[in-house]
Amino acid sequence: MALGWLSRLLKQEPPLVVASPSATPPASVERSSSAESAPGDANAPQQAESGAPVRFLDANDMAPAAPPATPVDLLIARLREHPDVATSPDAVAILDLLSGDPDTIIRQLPAAARASLSLCDDASLSRWQFAEKLSSDPALVQAVLRTANSAAFGVGKEPVIGIEPALDRIGIGGARAIIFANAVDGALSRPGGEFNSMASDVWNHMVRSAPIARALAPLFDTDPDEAFSIALLHDVGKLVIFDRISVLRANKRRDVQLRPGFVRDLLNALHEPLGASALQAWGMGPRSARAIGAHHCRTSDGEPNPLAEVVFVAELSDHAARRNVPLDLQRVWFDAHITVDLPRMVPILHSFSVPFVY
Repeated sequence: MALGWLSRLLKQEPPLVVASPSATPPASVERSSSAESAPGDANAPQQAESGAPVRFLDANDMAPAAPPATPVDLLIARLREHPDVATSPDAVAILDLLSGDPDTIIRQLPAAARASLSLCDDASLSRWQFAEKLSSDPALVQAVLRTANSAAFGVGKEPVIGIEPALDRIGIGGARAIIFANAVDGALSRPGGEFNSMASDVWNHMVRSAPIARALAPLFDTDPDEAFSIALLHDVGKLVIFDRISVLRANKRRDVQLRPGFVRDLLNALHEPLGASALQAWGMGPRSARAIGAHHCRTSDGEPNPLAEVVFVAELSDHAARRNVPLDLQRVWFDAHITVDLPRMVPILHSFSVPFVY
């Protein structure tokens, strides 16, 4: 129901635009020929019904075509009609900051982070060499150690205290996900005011969802490390929005003022396409972008998208566990057209204390 106003707008017919009969046609070059042409001659000068030659536009008279509207552009156009815009002093300004070329909206990752990511893709490095290079960043080492000792990787195992055994436990794929998430956290600014706690909630939700996605991945025939990486960033589009709020806050030199209902619908409407654009901009590739761009399973191009499905189930599982509200698996499976055998989910959901019914 939160986006009911948006659904209604989507169903509206566009206004009919009627050209004025008195409108002056653009400048043109008249093509004529004194020679008579045979009927049906494709090269003959074309005649209008009045007998006058048809006037053809010259290339110099043609204005450059406007770039096609992106999904984000279309959603922003509809958000401008949101009922809370009139009472949100900064609603129009934040929508303006979220409009346009993704390159101007999404910050690039720091050079140091890109260098660390390139290490993960360097097949010539041994595990020991990789560990040595990562050791130069204490914050990154702590993040890797926390992950290695987390419920996702360390249940029933002795804690690890060194970077090399931690890498042995989580693998290069897990390390890459941690490096990437830390890079994103460092690149995107905090929005300030009441929005800081909202941004923290988004991060905490993604961190909790990632190990669930990793455990569920084999049931969806997806790679556990890949599912972990995608789930760890699945709501990054919300962080992009909070980053733009931080820009607006700096411009205004005050906290940004937006109605709660508008913020909710802004995040819900834009975080998937913005997240997909962010992953493309950061070089994660089309497969990851496609999964994040449809992880609520509300749209489909007709092709299987198991990564999106596993992230969808993982995030709903986290919400159910955090709110202590049973997850209705039958409804989730029906709504998202999931075909994984439900009984196989039971032990995994129990291991993460997820309440559910089916």
